[in-house]
Amino acid sequence: WVLAGNSIGGLCSLGVAARMQDMIRGVTLFNCAGGMTSFRYDELPFLLRPILYFVQKVILAPDGYGGKFFSDFKTRENVEAILKKQGVYGDVTNVDEELLEILLGPSEDDGAKEVFLKVFGGPAGPTPESLLRQIESPILALWGSDDPWTPVDTGLHPGRDFVKYTKGKFDLRILDGAGHCPHDECPEKIHQEMIPWLKSLPL
Repeated sequence: WVLAGNSIGGLCSLGVAARMQDMIRGVTLFNCAGGMTSFRYDELPFLLRPILYFVQKVILAPDGYGGKFFSDFKTRENVEAILKKQGVYGDVTNVDEELLEILLGPSEDDGAKEVFLKVFGGPAGPTPESLLRQIESPILALWGSDDPWTPVDTGLHPGRDFVKYTKGKFDLRILDGAGHCPHDECPEKIHQEMIPWLKSLPL
C-alpha cells in the first residue's frame, strides 16, 4: 500500500505506516499536522495549561457551550470564510459549491457534534516526529508554502525539520503559493511531483 493524507490525515497515515511496516511501500504527506488537536499540554508554558484544559473540558463539553460552538462553526458562511480568508486555499478557484457540500454534508450525520467536539477537546496523540522515527518506508512531503495552519518553516512541528527524524528516505517538496490543501488547490502540481515518485517506489 501507499498511504496519503492531508493535515490530520497525514498524521494518521504516519500512524498506520508505523504500525504496519511490512504492508506499506510509501507515504505521501500533504501539509502534515503536528497533532490531532492544536496543542499538547507539555508543549505549552505552564501558566497556559489550565486555560487549555478549561477550553477543552468545559467550553467544548457536548452538554455545555460545545453544542453552540459546533452549530456556529458548521454554517456555510463560516466554512467558506475559513477556506477563502484563513489561508486554507492560496488560490480559491476550487472553493466552490461542490467542495462546500462535501465538507458540510457530514455535519448533519448522527453523532457529528460529538465526534467534532471530541477531536477539538481530545488528546493530540503522537507527534509526527515520534512516528517518523519508526518508519523505514520512503516518504514524500508535498507542502504549500503559504499554509498558516501547519507552516513548513515555523511552529512546534515544522515540516522542514521532519528529515531529521526519518529512518528511511524523506523527500520534501514545497509548492509555491499553495495553502493548507495543495492536493485540491493545485492538483496538477501534485501530479507532477507525486506520479514519478510513485513509479520510483520499490515493488
